[in-house]
Amino acid sequence: MNVLGLETSGLTGSIAVSCDGVLDQRELATEGRRHAQTLVAEIHDLLQSHGLKPADIDAVAVSIGPGSFTGLRVGVVCAKTFAYATGCRVVAVDTLAAVAVQAPPDVSPVWIVSDAQRGDVFAARYTRMPAGGCERDGDIRIVPGATWLATLSAGEIVAGPAASRLTGENVAATVLRADWAARPTAAAVIQLATSRLLSGDSDDPWTLAPLYIRPSAAEEKRAAAAS
Repeated sequence: MNVLGLETSGLTGSIAVSCDGVLDQRELATEGRRHAQTLVAEIHDLLQSHGLKPADIDAVAVSIGPGSFTGLRVGVVCAKTFAYATGCRVVAVDTLAAVAVQAPPDVSPVWIVSDAQRGDVFAARYTRMPAGGCERDGDIRIVPGATWLATLSAGEIVAGPAASRLTGENVAATVLRADWAARPTAAAVIQLATSRLLSGDSDDPWTLAPLYIRPSAAEEKRAAAAS
């Protein structure tokens, strides 16, 4: 099975391809808004280096958020367009889960946090599953970065792209600032998607949408002006 993975949720991103279990990942050469300018060309180069054509891809896996509004939109639109053009399957992957699955086997369950802007973080708790994936405990939440950490109990583990921003007094939880948790990767996106694909599961490209969690600042301003 040939799977293409896209991860464009942040300022830096990556793409990867798994060809019958052989994985190749590459960092995107551009950042943030500029992902849209080169993403298609970089996918073409990656596939070509493995002797693959778009029609050879069985599925495209994409990180859908939470994350950058622009970055998520670029990745999801690219995945949908690729699926439309080739007829391959598409699988949406929770971006925080793509961080959690990179954790060492003994780091589970773990809270993964990423930047939600305005002093907040996105937070969700994940448990590693025997088959290699991660199961999320409840919804992804927006919590105040300055005070949320103090609400956790001893034994809780926190990691992720925003972990370095969390501070507080009387904190019982353990905060890990590890390389594996610095950002999600396209390789992890493929890993999570593969278990679903092997079970015959995938998503509808017509209804696939980014997982924004909260409205953008512009949307909030428009809503406030209209109220």
